[in-house]
Amino acid sequence: MSRTRVNTGFVAAGAINANTVLGDNVITANLIKTGAVGPTEIAAGAVSANTKIANGIITQNLIAAGNVVTSKINNGAVTAAKIAAGNVVTAAINTGAITDAKIATGTISADKMATGFINANTDFASALVDASNIKADAIGPQHIQDGAINANTMIAANIIDASNIKAGAVGTSELASASVTSTELATGAVSANTKMAADVVGAREIRIGNLAAANAVFTHNSATYAKAQLGRVESVTVGAANVAINLANCNIFNLTLGTNSNLNRPSNIAVGQAGTIFVTQDGTGSRTLSYSSVWDFIGGTAPTLTTTASAVDRIDYVVYSTSRIQAVATLAYS
Repeated sequence: MSRTRVNTGFVAAGAINANTVLGDNVITANLIKTGAVGPTEIAAGAVSANTKIANGIITQNLIAAGNVVTSKINNGAVTAAKIAAGNVVTAAINTGAITDAKIATGTISADKMATGFINANTDFASALVDASNIKADAIGPQHIQDGAINANTMIAANIIDASNIKAGAVGTSELASASVTSTELATGAVSANTKMAADVVGAREIRIGNLAAANAVFTHNSATYAKAQLGRVESVTVGAANVAINLANCNIFNLTLGTNSNLNRPSNIAVGQAGTIFVTQDGTGSRTLSYSSVWDFIGGTAPTLTTTASAVDRIDYVVYSTSRIQAVATLAYS
């Protein structure tokens, strides 16, 4: 069947209505008057996910508040260039919405943080704060906990000097053995008021010149004694057949005879030593004393002692040589 063109002049008003069946593609874009399709002409649901919409058709004023949620936004779709300055505020960010993975390195800087935002309750990752992150002199005494610095704390060389040590803080228990030597003692540090342990100062530590000026007596110098000099008397009770005195002990001896005996060669004979030997009879008396060959009496004759009970005789001696002691006996003292 052939198609016949019907002009608008031959179609009565209302002849084409909702019930009129039109062929496919009868109405095209060029047949629709500009502005003819408004909201009332578009059925609910007519525009769907499959509807093709030209670029730039949907703008902010067309999107209802709250209609755009995270499930509608692709990863990476929102960038700094897409967000106007000041548009993101704390009220607009859900708790936990911002994670480490969402923040680029260097995005958060000092000028992006409010004053006081980081406080004592803020959690820092392990090792996040190190020396390079702490301002010089930022840590004062009020920031260091009592006991925080102890024997295990590493302190740089020369940090602790005399100005940092409390007076009296270093005592004998704080000094290691032999830590104080002559190089550590200032001139005059050891004075008359310095306390020293017994026997610390010996002959090696005393200057001979100082002692000589104070009239000290030396074996290599002649001396004039201004006071009496007393010799110790060593008492020996003789109860054996032989008796020997030790000349290293003293110069004066007191022998009390309790039996007949022989005066042996003394031990530690030193040439030039001189002294006296008192010989006393015990309460019984009649005790005799003979002499070894080292004892040299005048004329080569040994004396015969007084034998009366409690009698006292005296033998004065001078060591002439290590094998000869010259002696003189004075008898019968009352």
